[in-house]
Amino acid sequence: MNKTKPLHVDASTGGRGDIWMRLLGFYAIAGIKPELDIHILVPEFLRPLARVTYGDRLTIAESKTPEMVYSYSTLGIKDLIPGILKGEKYIEPFHKNVIADKKDKQFKDTINLVLFDLLDKLGIVHVPPEKISKTYHGYLEIVSIKWLRHISWETFSDQVNKDFPQIYERLNGDIPLSPELVIPDDVNEHVVVFPNGTSRQFVPVEWAKANLPGAYYAFFHKDREVQQFTEAGLKVIPYYKEPGDIIAIAKHAKWNVTTDSFPSHLLQTANKRCTVCVTEVSMSRVISPSFKGAVVDSEVPCHPCVHLTRGVPCAAGYMECLNWKNSNYTNNILKSIVV
Repeated sequence: MNKTKPLHVDASTGGRGDIWMRLLGFYAIAGIKPELDIHILVPEFLRPLARVTYGDRLTIAESKTPEMVYSYSTLGIKDLIPGILKGEKYIEPFHKNVIADKKDKQFKDTINLVLFDLLDKLGIVHVPPEKISKTYHGYLEIVSIKWLRHISWETFSDQVNKDFPQIYERLNGDIPLSPELVIPDDVNEHVVVFPNGTSRQFVPVEWAKANLPGAYYAFFHKDREVQQFTEAGLKVIPYYKEPGDIIAIAKHAKWNVTTDSFPSHLLQTANKRCTVCVTEVSMSRVISPSFKGAVVDSEVPCHPCVHLTRGVPCAAGYMECLNWKNSNYTNNILKSIVV
């Protein structure tokens, strides 16, 4: 079928895991609606792997073009006004999520919802309906776009499952890797843990020492935790610029354990020997319908967490997520490891 309907999107903002889910979602939509000519901008570091994985249906752009009238955003209305006045249009997939997750809602939250609903009706800021706010982000982020909302979750998830074998094959084939990457010869005898995330989804070093002392811990080479875990006597594998490094390390491991972070979203599409540990957000939002591994859900009553900033206490007053002190959570992780 000829591609007759252009869709140009600046998807370069947001968390790395969010962007990978976004790519997976657009790839599925392109399978459902082959008439769409989708051009998508993602951060530079992700483009080589995105082209290998999704390039048969999506055009991965090199730079922002005038045709990219849609941009993803997490900003409030006040911060969007300058762009709106210039005629820009935004996609705000998570705004209602944040408000829905609050235990104590304020009057300003109600005002925000009313204003965003109005902007959505006008087609200026695309905000998905609250009834789908707990669905997988790869779906939520795409059907935020008003004229794609008729695509049901069932249709979307069927396409994602249909796409999984070819995506899995590509990601386990010839993918871009950093020249600095060195995978230890004995990694196939060990569990590999991807313990880090940009917010509060990180494995405390004391938990690692107590529960998986023989595992390898894979970090981005610039993460400050590399030194912390090394000094604690734990084995560390650094990875580098290419996100394919994460996939390559995991491919060699006996089993993988990852927090809900960028590595988890890569591995949900590229690995079947993996446990995803959910700490912050609802499981339904971050687990792909095609994932073949294991999922350990949060055990604590303050879940989902609305205080994600790392380095300061959460709303309950803790520096580390309480799940790591919960024996059921730990036992579920250890039981999920199939070796």
